[in-house]
Amino acid sequence: MNVSGKLSILFLLLAALAITAACMQAPAPAPGTPVITYRTYGGFVAPAYAVQELVVTKDMANFTVTGRDGTITQQSAKNLTPDQYNGILKVFADNNFASFGARYDEGQSHVTDVGFTDIMFTANGSSKTVTAYNFDQYLPDGLVAIRQELQKTIEFVKTPDESQVRAFAEAWIRDAPTYRYDGSGLTFVSDNRTGTYPVQDMLTYTFTSSQAGYGNRSGSMTAQVITGHTITVTVSDGIVLAAVIDGTWDEPGQFLLGSSQALSFQPKKCEQTTWQVWEANSGRVYIRAPTDEEIIRNYYISVYSIDVRDVKKVQTAQVSCDACSVCPETYGFRLTVNASEMQPLLDEGWTRGG
Repeated sequence: MNVSGKLSILFLLLAALAITAACMQAPAPAPGTPVITYRTYGGFVAPAYAVQELVVTKDMANFTVTGRDGTITQQSAKNLTPDQYNGILKVFADNNFASFGARYDEGQSHVTDVGFTDIMFTANGSSKTVTAYNFDQYLPDGLVAIRQELQKTIEFVKTPDESQVRAFAEAWIRDAPTYRYDGSGLTFVSDNRTGTYPVQDMLTYTFTSSQAGYGNRSGSMTAQVITGHTITVTVSDGIVLAAVIDGTWDEPGQFLLGSSQALSFQPKKCEQTTWQVWEANSGRVYIRAPTDEEIIRNYYISVYSIDVRDVKKVQTAQVSCDACSVCPETYGFRLTVNASEMQPLLDEGWTRGG
């Protein structure tokens, strides 16, 4: 049978599948059940994400990411309901996948480095593949609709189910300082899931500590009293965005909400700080040159909208030499900031304590 004949058979199969899917009835198990493969490759991506492939079968959707060296760097799979599977097939049939050409790459002259996608539909020994430049604007509307449906399926597969999120959250709590120190009896209370992708889960648990207080209390005088706690952990895309105990203690940051934190910074010789670079590139002209303290305050309020207070330049007892970027300066800086806003400063080299 020639290629044209095979495509005609495929088109008839797609039309029949559209009618079945429209009735929202699961197709009976049979040899030749359609398999859809959606592969993205090329373009400017990190080596670990060189090839991304979704494979949809009657009962399952698998998503695999392969690095440039052939190593699998990410893999996830989810079962599909009959309605989900039929819904995907219906999009192919409704948009007449059999009518598309073999290749669409017009977008290359307009947008560069986005790579290509292959969409392959296989059933009953026949197969059709459409290769498209990975940019929707210059593609037929029907092909865009199919790509959007497949991308939605990828997002569904990548989103952890609630049991996976709970396992991740519970492992995080057990390893966090407060629970690890003297916690016990971790008990799930609720999971409030919001959004589509990335989904955000707000999970609530209770547990008991054998001593009062929070965090790692080694070396601290604490009351030996059984204390009940409630912790709320917000998780999205495999990351803990926030975790608060009893509505008062920030567990990732290890501070009381609403409290202030003293920070210090020790410059090194020959190195410019981030605020010095910012000031040097500002283009501002002064009658009187600003002090270091003024530059620091202006930098954090302008760049991060953070109000730092009590900024002081202090002489230290550091023994210094002339080795650039190794020896510290003979002075340092101290300031106070709201604890909930200190992370950008910590990222730039400030440390807790004054």
